[in-house]
Amino acid sequence: TPHPNAPIDCFYVYPTVSIDQSLNSDMIADPPERNVVRQQFARFASHCRTFAPLYRQVTLSGLRAAMAAGRRLTLEPGPGYSDVVDAWNHYLQHDNDGRGVVLVGHSQGAMVLTRLLAEEIDGTPVQSRLVSAILMGTSLPVAKGKDVGGAFKNIPLCRSAEQTGCGITVATFRSTLPPPAN
Repeated sequence: TPHPNAPIDCFYVYPTVSIDQSLNSDMIADPPERNVVRQQFARFASHCRTFAPLYRQVTLSGLRAAMAAGRRLTLEPGPGYSDVVDAWNHYLQHDNDGRGVVLVGHSQGAMVLTRLLAEEIDGTPVQSRLVSAILMGTSLPVAKGKDVGGAFKNIPLCRSAEQTGCGITVATFRSTLPPPAN
């Protein structure tokens, strides 16, 4: 149930779900895009006002093509990141009104938000509004024993449930393909 007076906002960038046959999805919210927002993000509405922009993500077809060619998924060149930057700036100008915000991303969405955090938020005045960044299906590199200095210069990894202004990352690995030593 949406919180009628939610004290903070949540901004979500969804994972790779587009079944469009092109390399990048179009700007039409197909069932996979709508469903993933409902399944993964709707529950956040009980605590925050929710914002989930549509973006021209790399599609499942595009991801398969990149993997078949032995390439890693990158956000360059591509319109998906630009779409999210535009949506973020629109949100800040028209909806945020100085409110705290949690950034939530999964998989490709987490990659996009990691870049957005590094390029648009880290070390800027808007960083003071960051409640947390929940980045699932990715990693945030930092030097061993440190909380900052890898992906971000000023946004630390979260160390406690009470900490704000920090990043949380969750990544899973198969038992047959454990994470690398670093």
